[in-house]
Amino acid sequence: MTLSAGRAYPGPRPFTRTESGRFFGRTTEVQDLGRHWLENRVTYLYGPAGIGKTSLLTAGVLPFVESRNVSLLPVGSLSRGMRSPVAALGIHNPYTMALLRSWSDADSARLAALTVDRFVRQYAQRRDQSVLILAAIDQADDLFAGPDSREQDRRYFLYQLTEALRERNLHLLVSVREDSLPWVTAAIGPGEQFRLKPLGIEAARLAAEGPGHFDSRATGELIRRIRTSRIVDAAGRETRIVSDEVEPALLQIACARLADSLRADSGPVTMREMRRHGDVDAALAGYCSAVIASVAASHDIERERLRVWLVDTFVTAAGDRKEAAEGSTETAGQPKTVARTLEDRYLLRGHAEQAPGSRLYRLISDRLIEPLRQADDDEASLAEDPVEYLEAAERALNTGELGLAEKYAARVLSVAPDTALRSHAEARSLLGNLAYEQRQFEQAAEQYLLAAELFEAAGDSMAVVRLQAARGRALIDGGLLAEGLSQLSAALNRAASGSGATVQLEVIWLTESVTRAIADGPPFGISPN
Repeated sequence: MTLSAGRAYPGPRPFTRTESGRFFGRTTEVQDLGRHWLENRVTYLYGPAGIGKTSLLTAGVLPFVESRNVSLLPVGSLSRGMRSPVAALGIHNPYTMALLRSWSDADSARLAALTVDRFVRQYAQRRDQSVLILAAIDQADDLFAGPDSREQDRRYFLYQLTEALRERNLHLLVSVREDSLPWVTAAIGPGEQFRLKPLGIEAARLAAEGPGHFDSRATGELIRRIRTSRIVDAAGRETRIVSDEVEPALLQIACARLADSLRADSGPVTMREMRRHGDVDAALAGYCSAVIASVAASHDIERERLRVWLVDTFVTAAGDRKEAAEGSTETAGQPKTVARTLEDRYLLRGHAEQAPGSRLYRLISDRLIEPLRQADDDEASLAEDPVEYLEAAERALNTGELGLAEKYAARVLSVAPDTALRSHAEARSLLGNLAYEQRQFEQAAEQYLLAAELFEAAGDSMAVVRLQAARGRALIDGGLLAEGLSQLSAALNRAASGSGATVQLEVIWLTESVTRAIADGPPFGISPN
């Protein structure tokens, strides 16, 4: 699915914190955004998908601010933990739990009893009152992409977040897509706004040359080629457009592919090698081919059909870009999950017109038009990483894209080797959560059982106990009271026999919660909506 984290360029994924030494070209943005975060109670980082917001935050701004006199929380997420068996948590706010899980490694039972504002107050009380607390939430627009059934959860989470901002030492950075900024600021409140733009020419040169794989002249040629888009109309007439900006995602993809194909015997790639073999069109076409192959496989679509659909839907007869609107179930004749997946892979970019849930899509750049036309239907698919599919499935489940979550989880089961017991187990657990979200309690119980068996084989007793508890809760919610209580009892007995105090506390907490729910009568479920 992506290139190895050990390579000079990350390719089609964000930079990680450990890759900050290879993150170049954003020095001004790092310093400006870092100062905004240090000086303001609320700061909004915004820009379109694929512009590099996550990379800027994790590989640039975090190293910049952590050298100051601050207490820095891990970057927050609203989708963290959706592969863990949520039925074992009883009634909880999924957004609160996800954020607190990303900010803290405390056990789930303790976190489920907390609100965001209470967590922040307790965190502040344990620290010097002269020290700033810096917190960030990445992809915060996920909050508004979830189903209508979570509206009560959303409102309560936002109330908790605004109450947390009463803590005078807390400075919050919120990263969102540009089209979601109005909804996010209206919900959280005003703050300093920082718009992230594409790379300028000099910044793009620094980003490509910094890791040391290309010499200065070769880098200049690479940037010239990636700035130049060929527009060919139906009559074969060609126009070349040279842009003053470079899309960061396309730059990293091109650099990563050329770095693999132009490995010099010694030293960086030279201008001569770049001129002879540095085909940026071929590098981008290869990436388009690989993405199409992967997306076609995961959605059971013929590769050629998907490639033709992309060209016909997003390229005009004049050879430039056009838009397609997302419908309730389809985007221009393909399941809406196809466009969402292609956006995750940086071929498409979506933006909302009137509400965060409805989107218009277009190619991420003119620079992809000809490479897309040149895509090879026989190209091998991208190397697929089960962990990244799990993370994508978590996010899709949390934002209510249940069909996409199921496809990503199924892809984990397909691409992970049989020996990768944990990956298979976590995918099954996530499928259990997906069924539980849809109130398909029998299916949820079955998936939790399969996950427990896999974790048992992997020797993870704590995970088995959690899944037993989740299965018990799902059975009870499905009306099988005796069988469900038997599962909870088995989980309690196993927890007491050596699974650790943390898991014991979680199962005891769940059992007490279920007992109260049974006494009060239905409904059961994930949230009180």
